[in-house]
Amino acid sequence: MSQLLVEDSRFGPRRVLLQLRPVWHIFLPYSLLSILFMLAVQLYGPFLRSMVKCAAKLQPGAFTGSAHCGDSNLVLSVAQAREGRLVALKLLVHAFAGPVLALLADSVGRRPVLLLGLGGFTVAFGLFASVAGLPVIHGSQSVMCMSFIVEGCTSAFDVVFLSVLADLAKSTTDRVTCFSVLYGVGAFGHAIALCFAARILRWELKNYAPVWVAMTMGMAGVTMLVLLCIPESLPSAQAKLRPQKLTLSKVMTSTAVQMRFLISNRFLQIWLTAVLFKSLAAGLGSIYASFTLAAYAWKPGDWQAATWPFEMISMGSLSLLGPLAARKRPESVISFTSIAGILTHGCQILAPFSALALVGPHLFSGLLAFARPVSAAFLSSMFPASQQAKVQALAHLVHDCGISVSMATFSGPWLFRPHLQGWDAARPFLFAGLLAALGNSMKLLLVQRMLRTQVGKPQMEMVSVSELAHASSKAVEADMAELTEC
Repeated sequence: MSQLLVEDSRFGPRRVLLQLRPVWHIFLPYSLLSILFMLAVQLYGPFLRSMVKCAAKLQPGAFTGSAHCGDSNLVLSVAQAREGRLVALKLLVHAFAGPVLALLADSVGRRPVLLLGLGGFTVAFGLFASVAGLPVIHGSQSVMCMSFIVEGCTSAFDVVFLSVLADLAKSTTDRVTCFSVLYGVGAFGHAIALCFAARILRWELKNYAPVWVAMTMGMAGVTMLVLLCIPESLPSAQAKLRPQKLTLSKVMTSTAVQMRFLISNRFLQIWLTAVLFKSLAAGLGSIYASFTLAAYAWKPGDWQAATWPFEMISMGSLSLLGPLAARKRPESVISFTSIAGILTHGCQILAPFSALALVGPHLFSGLLAFARPVSAAFLSSMFPASQQAKVQALAHLVHDCGISVSMATFSGPWLFRPHLQGWDAARPFLFAGLLAALGNSMKLLLVQRMLRTQVGKPQMEMVSVSELAHASSKAVEADMAELTEC
C-alpha cells in the first residue's frame, strides 16, 4: 500500500512538499503553542495543590503537594475540586464564546482573533504567576477565576489555524494534506508537553511561580512569532474591506435558527444526546493523575510519564488505520468503536485494584482515534452543505457544556475521595461507565437503524479519505476542550 502511495503523484513526497510550501510558516508557531497549551493543562492540578492550606503540620521530608498542609488526602481532595470547578467554568465560557470568536474570525480577520487568544493566555499565565508568587494575592480564588475566564473567552486556536490553512491551500487535496500535518504537529507537541510535565512534577515544587513566569515569557514569544510569521489570510481583510458588523441581534438570531433546526431533526436530537452522554463521561480523565497519587502511591509526574505515548498512538491510528477504515461502511466502523468504548470503560472499573486497568484502557482508547473522521463524515453526510455550519455549532455547544458539567462532577467530593479504597474508590469509574454505555449504545442503535433502512436501496457511494479528513477538521473544531484533551 505504501509503495502505491509513493508511486501515486497525489501522495508522493514531492507533491506533499509542494502542497506545504505556502503554509510551512504556520506549523512552527502552532507546535510551540501546542506544547505550552498542553503543559498548562497538566500543571493546573499540581499548581492548585501547592496553594492548599490546612491546620495539619507538614512532616519533615514528606511531600504532600503543598507547603502549607501536611494532610495529603485533604490536599488532593480540595485541589481536585477546585480544578474541576475552574476548568468547568473555563469550558462553559468557551462553549458560548467559541462560536462568537469563529464569527469574528470570518468577519474581522484571522490574525486579530489569533492575537487576541495569545494575548489572553499570556495575561492568564501572568496572573497564575502572580497568584503563586505575590503574598498579597497568594491563592486568591477570585484572581484564579478571572484567569480561567480569560482563557475561556479568548481560546479559538484550532479554529483559526484551520481557517488560515484553508485560506492558503489551493485545493481540497492541499487542505487535506495541510490539516493532516497540523494534527500531527499538534499531537507531537502534546507528547513533548507531557514529557516536560513529568520532569517538572518530579521536582516536587512547592511554588510554581517561576514555571508560570517562564510560560508567560514563552507565550509572549509565540505571540511575537505569530506577528512575524503569520500574515492575514482572510481575503476581505487583506483587501481592507469594511468588515461585517457582528451584533447581539445577529448572534441571537443565529441561536434561534439553530434551536429550530435541532427541534425539527430527530436524527440530530439522538446523535447529540449520545454526544452529551459521552462528554459527561469524559470528565473522568480529570481525576486520573490525582487518583494514581492516592490509590497507587505514585509520585507526581508518573502518570504523565506512563501515558505520554497516547498522543503518538492516536496519531498513528489516524495515519495508518484511518485509510483502512475509510474503505469500510461508516456504520460498521462506528458500531465497532461504540462497542469498544463500552468495553474500555468497563475495564476501568477495576482501576482501584490494578494500575494496568487504568493505564491500559487509556492507551487503547488512542487506537480508536481512526473513528473520529469516519464519525464526522457520517454526520456530515446526513445534512446538505447549507446546514453544515448549524450542525457543527450545535455539536460544539453540546460537547463543551457536557464537558463543563462533567469536570465539576467528577472532581467533586461526591465521586472522588482520595482516602477510599477498593470498590468504594470505583464509584467515579462506575458512573463514567454508565454514562459511556448510554452514549455509545444510543449511537450504536442509531447507526444500526440507519443501516437497516438502507437495505434494499442502492449502496451509498463510499466516502473518500480526502472527504473524511476534511470532515475531521470540523470534528476537531467541535472537540477542542482538550483538549482531551481530555
